[in-house]
Amino acid sequence: MKSHIKSSRNLCFTLLTFLLLAGCATDTTCKYVSNEPIFFPPAPDEPRIQYLTGINSTSDIRINKKKGGISFIATGKEQEEADIILGKSYGIEVHKGKIYVAEGQGKTVRIIDLKAGTITEPKGVKSPAGALKYPLNLTLDDDDNLYVADTARRDVAVYDAAGNYKTSFAKGYGKGLEAKSKITDVKFYKGKLYALDLGSGLVRVFDPKTLEQLTEFGKSDKPGLSLSLPGNFTIDDDGFIYITNLGSNKVTKYDLDGNYVGSFGGVGDQFGQFSKPKGIALDPSKQIYVVDGGTNVVQLFNDQFRVLTYFGMPGLPYGSLNNPAGIATSTDNIAYFQKFAAPGFKVTHLIYVTSQFGSEFCIPRISVYGFGQMEKK
Repeated sequence: MKSHIKSSRNLCFTLLTFLLLAGCATDTTCKYVSNEPIFFPPAPDEPRIQYLTGINSTSDIRINKKKGGISFIATGKEQEEADIILGKSYGIEVHKGKIYVAEGQGKTVRIIDLKAGTITEPKGVKSPAGALKYPLNLTLDDDDNLYVADTARRDVAVYDAAGNYKTSFAKGYGKGLEAKSKITDVKFYKGKLYALDLGSGLVRVFDPKTLEQLTEFGKSDKPGLSLSLPGNFTIDDDGFIYITNLGSNKVTKYDLDGNYVGSFGGVGDQFGQFSKPKGIALDPSKQIYVVDGGTNVVQLFNDQFRVLTYFGMPGLPYGSLNNPAGIATSTDNIAYFQKFAAPGFKVTHLIYVTSQFGSEFCIPRISVYGFGQMEKK
């Protein structure tokens, strides 16, 4: 990895346009499965990540693969089901096998159930009080309550396990929060809610029962240790918090008490640097995935902040990203996606990445990658 990401990006954009327009010019139906496996890193390195498939609508997951699907109405006659197409999306989470996506453009949350082959939404998002305006990120707790950070509502909307709207919090008014408060991400971890406030540059910690703020952190008197336009974050199993910063183009690490642990990255287009870090996730091995919207790739780091590889670059026949935003890793649904893997490539966990643009080039809203390795013969 001696070359710059940027140096290959311009060529890749040209190739992307040629390949994908050629592939879609005569067929309005996009195909998201490659006939040939696409691995990262590419040969001759050992493959560790494979692009598997994409999800753009119900037609990509429907159990009955006939176009439009078939349903029965009261008359008993067959009727085509309309496809539900994902709009411009950002945050993504996997909870108990279901995939939850914050669809900002559609002012909703999409719930993808692979077993049922359906895409639904919480009914509460259509209620007057629970209507979303621009959902950005989301999380769920142990009781399946859904928390949605909405940057246009400027709060976190809460829905119960049945999808009914319950309440909201972190509005920024009336509870001691600054008027400039703007929650962009939220996470539930061991009985507490953590909300990332881009407006004031803080992590705010709430009691999920009372929804009152307990504490906050992210500011420091020491140069370079404060959050700088924090946009997204994740919490690992050991309780360490990793936050992407649009202001510094760095990832900062804190413990649960708000103590600064370290950082990595910085502005630039070389490997290990970022130009617009967005979503972030960790896998079971504590490897760190950082979405870089500026270079249209996901960079992979080990737990010592050393860059290992990257994937999703423009110009591929399949597996490219376009303005990627959210990311999630999960060991759920491996059996469902293993069939898309190359013979002998065993998937150990899945990586879901949202692209905000590119549907006209047959880039899916959700690209699904598998992390694993080739089985030894």
